[in-house]
Amino acid sequence: MPVDIVVGGQAGDEGKGKISAYLAYKNDFDYCVKVGGPNAGHTVFFEDKIFALKNIPAGFVNKKTKLVLGPGTYIISDWLLKEIKETNTESRIIIDPNAVIIEPRQMQAERSNKRMMKSIGSVGTGLGEAVRERIDRKKIKFAKNEPRLKKFIKDVPSLLNKALAKNRKILLEGTQGIKLSLLHGEYPFVTSRDTSASTFLAETGLGPKYVRDIYAIFKPYTTRTGPGPIRNEIKNKESLRDHHTKGREIGSVSGRFRRIGAFEKETAIKTICINSATKLVITHIDILNGGQNAKKLKDFKGKAKQFITRMNTLSKIYPYPKLSIISYGPGLFDVIDLRR
Repeated sequence: MPVDIVVGGQAGDEGKGKISAYLAYKNDFDYCVKVGGPNAGHTVFFEDKIFALKNIPAGFVNKKTKLVLGPGTYIISDWLLKEIKETNTESRIIIDPNAVIIEPRQMQAERSNKRMMKSIGSVGTGLGEAVRERIDRKKIKFAKNEPRLKKFIKDVPSLLNKALAKNRKILLEGTQGIKLSLLHGEYPFVTSRDTSASTFLAETGLGPKYVRDIYAIFKPYTTRTGPGPIRNEIKNKESLRDHHTKGREIGSVSGRFRRIGAFEKETAIKTICINSATKLVITHIDILNGGQNAKKLKDFKGKAKQFITRMNTLSKIYPYPKLSIISYGPGLFDVIDLRR
């Protein structure tokens, strides 16, 4: 009865979308669940196209995988329907009736809030406003009340628990990262919800007993799209240009150039502990010297090799996660899979 979970080990933008897509394709998950809201975009390079997803799971790349939005999901209907058309996934979408529809008025309210937009760094999708209204028990719109989504509506917790009883495989595609967690992050520069594996389960409607592996995703450096702490932030224009071009460090939702800082070992340790991570994943290794054109573990040189060695030391942290996947490029299969 396996459930695997993908979590972010930094301030988001670690490459969770690519890794979720790879896992769904490679491991033939029956269901891929996207949690959170459209403020967290996941980019997938697949079949010579770039998909900047904000609503549907990255697991769409496997045509046998059902695509699920649980009761803890927040949806912008127009964006979702556009993505369904672009990915040709209409027959595979499942939405819980209690998922929340973000309305234009909520987006406008958030974008009019200077504190949220400037001081906190909201990307202005209306998620924070929708969460606030849900907590305040105000009148909000649920997926079951959206006529355009009627054909996709199913009770997700019931569906997935029955699927687990039949030994089906489920992947939870987490959003953002530990530094942005409302509970564990760098308050007040955080998102409006928790971003840990336990919360992803709750947002889906599943309990912890089914979990097999938790993949914690890291880049060799830290990025932020908005304000907030970031260690040893890079100011050199040439270095930033390399990150923003070769590293593709531009927010898929905000369109902002991401701020770049050093890898933070203590944040990685926190990620492992809070999420009970069992597997470690490195992305963007090709941005480091010695990481270009390396397609086998032995090919890495210089700073790239040093970082891989550094990541392996994290396996000494309970529950002793193993370095399992290294991504060396944007393509879906630009990976070294060490799980075998």
